[in-house]
Amino acid sequence: MRSTDRMTAAVVLAMFLAGFTLVPLTADTRYLGASWLFLAVLGVLTVALRRARLGVAVVLAAQVAVGALLSLALSLTLAWTGEPWYLHYISVWVSGVEHMQTQGTPMDPNEGVTLIFATVVAGLMIVTDLLASGLSRPAWAIAPPATLFLVPAIGTGTDTGWLSFLLVAVGYLGILVADGLNATGRWTRGLSRDSAESVGATPVVWRAAALIGVPAVVGTLVLSTIAPTFNLSGFGFGNGPGGNGPLQLTDPSLDLRRNLNQPQDKEVIDYQTSTPGGTYLRLASLPQFNSSGWSNVQIRLNNGAALPEVPGLAAAADNARTTTINVLDFQSQYLPMPYAPRSFTAEGDWRYDANSLTVVNGENEAAALRNLSYSVSSVDVAPSAKDLAGTVAGTPVDASITKDVPDDLPQDLIELTEDVVAGKDSAAERAAAIQSYLRGSRFTYSTQPLPGTGYRALENFLLRDRRGYCEQFAAAMAMMARVAGIPSRVSVGFLPGQRDGDSWRVSIRDMHAWPELYFAGFGWVRFEPTPGSVTGTAPPWTQASSSSAGSDASAEPSASASADVPSVSSAPTEAPVDPTTTTSDSSSFPWAKTLAGTGAGLLLLALLAAPATIRVRRRSARLSDGQLADDQVEAAWAEIRDTVLDYGGSWPSGSPHAIGAQVAHRLAGEESAAIGQVATLVERSRYSQSPADTATAATLPALTSEIRRGITAPLTRRRRLLGLVLPRSIFRRGKREL
Repeated sequence: MRSTDRMTAAVVLAMFLAGFTLVPLTADTRYLGASWLFLAVLGVLTVALRRARLGVAVVLAAQVAVGALLSLALSLTLAWTGEPWYLHYISVWVSGVEHMQTQGTPMDPNEGVTLIFATVVAGLMIVTDLLASGLSRPAWAIAPPATLFLVPAIGTGTDTGWLSFLLVAVGYLGILVADGLNATGRWTRGLSRDSAESVGATPVVWRAAALIGVPAVVGTLVLSTIAPTFNLSGFGFGNGPGGNGPLQLTDPSLDLRRNLNQPQDKEVIDYQTSTPGGTYLRLASLPQFNSSGWSNVQIRLNNGAALPEVPGLAAAADNARTTTINVLDFQSQYLPMPYAPRSFTAEGDWRYDANSLTVVNGENEAAALRNLSYSVSSVDVAPSAKDLAGTVAGTPVDASITKDVPDDLPQDLIELTEDVVAGKDSAAERAAAIQSYLRGSRFTYSTQPLPGTGYRALENFLLRDRRGYCEQFAAAMAMMARVAGIPSRVSVGFLPGQRDGDSWRVSIRDMHAWPELYFAGFGWVRFEPTPGSVTGTAPPWTQASSSSAGSDASAEPSASASADVPSVSSAPTEAPVDPTTTTSDSSSFPWAKTLAGTGAGLLLLALLAAPATIRVRRRSARLSDGQLADDQVEAAWAEIRDTVLDYGGSWPSGSPHAIGAQVAHRLAGEESAAIGQVATLVERSRYSQSPADTATAATLPALTSEIRRGITAPLTRRRRLLGLVLPRSIFRRGKREL
């Protein structure tokens, strides 16, 4: 096999393996088949072009052109309706980008995502080939495959699984091995065999692969047990298809849909409460609204288990409840609890925000919630419809955030809100009108809304297809309430679940979002715009037609309604959390980050040591016994040349005698004489009809070592260290010198 063929095959294999690292991002693996086809075509093309001895620029241009044609051809197989090909290609890309922006992981199938993933894999293969073959820098070829790994590992916080990381490492090791094997065939007996590499390279390559690969694999497994984006509890590519570890959730707006689409309605919480009826369990509140949608803000965490007064609640509530909660296979930095909590008892470092009354783990450890049992004392904010009707919209402490209507809010959304609340004088009537509008028959509950984020998502939901799930309903009502002059925020948590004797059982499909509106004298009051098919009867205080007796707090969502939610994938789950910066009264030592950083540092050191390791093993093989005399002469000559290159020198051109004379000028007396002896042996070995003398060849290791000492002696310590750690001869693939 030609050296160019071998390197191309290694690059294709590396990207073939790296393509699997995207599996956690999508439930649709069709991109794998498309990317394999792209890799095969590009691989064959590259082999043919390199055999034709075309220049690097020509090969790169041809690869890019063929890659673009393959991407275009794939797009034409994806729901083409006959519009101009370029418009169709752009529309497929745009739909894929929007799908990725609005989906949790693993994403639902989408043709645009298939096109994007396959094209990206092909593009990175071209870049990898350029580094490994075009620029003759195979050591740099780790970057493109690592890019694919880092997308799910860092960009989304998805648990990628140790196998994904191992595949990237194996692919990179294959490129290094191919490079080492290519070095074996770069010389034969005679003039052509005097290359930068020498005899005995094949065993050196495999020994170096073992010396680097085994520690890398071990380092991978060690790092995977401590780094936050890895998990060894299950075999597979993280929590995409095949994974079974706890999910790492980061954004409520994305994670809600993923959790609602779990294939099995897995129980995650059970609780008992002291008052009739179940209760919503709130995790977090999102008070900030802008063109990107609803999000959290910076909060201050306080120590203690007794929470301050309920914001905005004027009179002491007489509807207190005590709830004992048992969390199962579920993780979150937030502590699920009824609103409004007054105190709690839970093991671990849990702290509260005085404004939102959310409770967060002080060490930001989501795993601290898993299998935790705790109790919460709370009061239900459940005014009667009459009392609510007699009050006005209040002014919360964070009114600058929760009452703000962005200046760039689309006018069509403002006009719709004005139409809905027209003729409603009180704040309660306006809120009830908005809720009634959204719960009406014109809207349909679906976990497949039109793609879009921020304002566009609201316009799609309210003005176009009117399809969405709890996130869309809650976000729409909170936005419309602000336009109507009522402070609002979106809360994320759980529906009450299903009753089972004296207990209530909450499943992952009970994850929910709802709006909270602020009224004078009552503070934050829950509303429920999501259709009754999912949530049951709306709270009585939110219904304008309710009588004053409608203060029954047990009028909660029906237990069975949420069972109709569609589903898609299965895995232990954790609550959606928002990675908002928090400040705390105290701090703890970040053991997890410290250990992860240490492991990553050790792995980095192993990679940095790879060039020196290969170089040392290569020198050991060259100067070893057991070779033919002629081969030993050539090996010693190649080792001298590599030493000159490693330490910043240049290798002269000309015959061995001329080269020896020029190098001798740089050396002291004994070393100068030694290089002359070796040059004479090289010329005899190459041009003499009789083989080199075995006894004379046996002196070559000592002569070579003496010459190496002479080359390095006048150098600074820094230059010697650089030549040892980053030997140029390992990375150099240039003109073949004599």
